[in-house]
Amino acid sequence: MVGSGVTGVEFVHMFSAFGAKVTLIVSRQQVLPQKDPEVAAVLEDDFIKRGVRLFKGARAEGIDLTADAVSVRCDDGRVATGSHVLLCIGSMPNSEGMGLEDLGIELDGGYVVVDHNCRSTLSHVYAAGDLSGKLPLSSVASMQGRKIAEHALGLHAGPHRHLDYEKAASAIFTDPEIADVGLAEADAFAVGRKVRVTKVPFSASAKALINDDPRGFVKIVSDPATGVVLGGSIVGQHAAELISVIALAVTAGLKVIDLAESILVHPALAEALSDAAE
Repeated sequence: MVGSGVTGVEFVHMFSAFGAKVTLIVSRQQVLPQKDPEVAAVLEDDFIKRGVRLFKGARAEGIDLTADAVSVRCDDGRVATGSHVLLCIGSMPNSEGMGLEDLGIELDGGYVVVDHNCRSTLSHVYAAGDLSGKLPLSSVASMQGRKIAEHALGLHAGPHRHLDYEKAASAIFTDPEIADVGLAEADAFAVGRKVRVTKVPFSASAKALINDDPRGFVKIVSDPATGVVLGGSIVGQHAAELISVIALAVTAGLKVIDLAESILVHPALAEALSDAAE
């Protein structure tokens, strides 16, 4: 597997779950280089336990085919050999040859340039999904479609909220699942922003222990002065569902005290959310 982004790690999880021997070529020093290092570390530990070989700090520079195998040569001299190679190193918009620019629709690297209503530079043409150059998530595409319908029907004239892509939740469907939303801890530190970061491991969760799966944690990022929830990350069972609570808090501008003082079901994995907020 060449490429350790979201698509790459999901395929690694799938093939290793089928019992295949997998080698993952990681150009950086961690899988999921755009994610929280603590999040990546949990996934790496799971991959290693599954027998996945990690070639960290290696870049693929050539592929050699033989009659019964295929090998990937890395720039550091290591070679990964197997029956198949899967390249997961990004995607490109499939807009070439459609004549969009001839119609007056501005493109940027093949993506349709859109405004906050998802409208292109040709006023009656809209773009949603990956082609809009925003977050390549089906949930984002669906919401863009709703906003386009509102705008096309004139429903945007009343009170409404423009899409804020920085507050979109996303998930990675590995085992354990990974999900995040809003401001990341590393991004805050990179720009010198002061944040409060609290983390609760699922090993402290009664439901996780009942499920015999205490892997992972809940992490909440908040403003230390106001207590407003700015973002969060979750690694563990049902992370894709649990992140919805933090996503709601981020979108609605809720404070950590709002989560901490919510009386949740016991035992439930969601209790880790209020514990982290507290």
